[in-house]
Amino acid sequence: MDYLHLRDDEPVRWDEDLGVWLVTGFREVSDLLRHPSLSAAWPEQGRTTLHTPDAGKDGDGSRTAELVRRWFMFIDNPAHADARKIVAPLFSTERLAAARPFVEGLVDELLAPERDVLDVMDDLAVPLSSRVICHILGLPEDIAPRLAVWAPDIAALLVADYLPQVITRGYQALHEVTAAVDEALRGEVPEESGLWLLREAHRRGEIELQDVWATASLLIYAGFETTSTFIGKAVRAALHAGAWDEVLRAEPAVAVEELLRFDTSVQQVARFAAAPVEVAGRHIAAGDLVLLMLGAANRDAAVFDDPEHLRPGREIKRHLTFGYGVHYCLGAALARLEAEVALQRLGSRWDTIEEAAAPVTRSHYGLTVLEHLTVRGGTRNGA
Repeated sequence: MDYLHLRDDEPVRWDEDLGVWLVTGFREVSDLLRHPSLSAAWPEQGRTTLHTPDAGKDGDGSRTAELVRRWFMFIDNPAHADARKIVAPLFSTERLAAARPFVEGLVDELLAPERDVLDVMDDLAVPLSSRVICHILGLPEDIAPRLAVWAPDIAALLVADYLPQVITRGYQALHEVTAAVDEALRGEVPEESGLWLLREAHRRGEIELQDVWATASLLIYAGFETTSTFIGKAVRAALHAGAWDEVLRAEPAVAVEELLRFDTSVQQVARFAAAPVEVAGRHIAAGDLVLLMLGAANRDAAVFDDPEHLRPGREIKRHLTFGYGVHYCLGAALARLEAEVALQRLGSRWDTIEEAAAPVTRSHYGLTVLEHLTVRGGTRNGA
């Protein structure tokens, strides 16, 4: 629920401190996500005042790492579409239907130990999302625990790459990711897995080796970080709203959409103005950096009735959690699948669930990270 205070201002405003545009209105964010003059290649060109070399800050003004700049979420068409289509088969309706038994079996395994107290993050969300994305990509299962180590350093590199220590740790994490990918590629890669698709595209001369590393690292990071975070946030939101029973009674897909709207994992995405843009009476100049605040837009009262309240049965036409337009999240359906199964199975594990301790969060270079969410399960009659 970060950045919700920004809704009190205009839907499009200039932030003098950062030297960026902040956009919080649902319609404005939707329009700009599809605007042809806004480029997704902000790591290549976008700057804030913190990245200006002569601003008295650490860093030389460069943005993130070359490997990250190759992520297809940070490039524009036609290169974006070409890179995306290579791994798109991983997330087809047929492939995800085939993956459902694996996800269900994994959740059952994680919830199997006899206990009354469970950490939703450590015992469910983190191992679930890490093992699922390794399975989809064809990475060995023993790589999965390392994702939780790599992800925070890569996340910091995306938001605080003006700090030398962030650059050092982020580059090290990416180096370890690519080393793990290389080692897996030297072995027997499961046919039709993510690594298999990337290796075949490289063999056909469609992409360079650096693109294999880039796309693999993107899917490893995004497939783990955003989904594990969302599962934790979803359980926390339902418990805090006193709506856990409503979540379980609602149609699973409907409940997940409302939970996605209510507190998204990715609070903002950036765009670089390649040409002037007019929106909501404001003039965005060529060269400006624009932050599109997805979380705040999902609470826009002009679009969602009573947006501050979690309503598990709410029928939602569209939210912005997974973006909009050509850069709509490729793994959205997988995230939905994992969340649906996790919530349903957690609800079946006990009759009642309550927080056993206050959620543990920490600030990580401007990002609020949910580290622990300990819950206690019981029966209706207390037996």
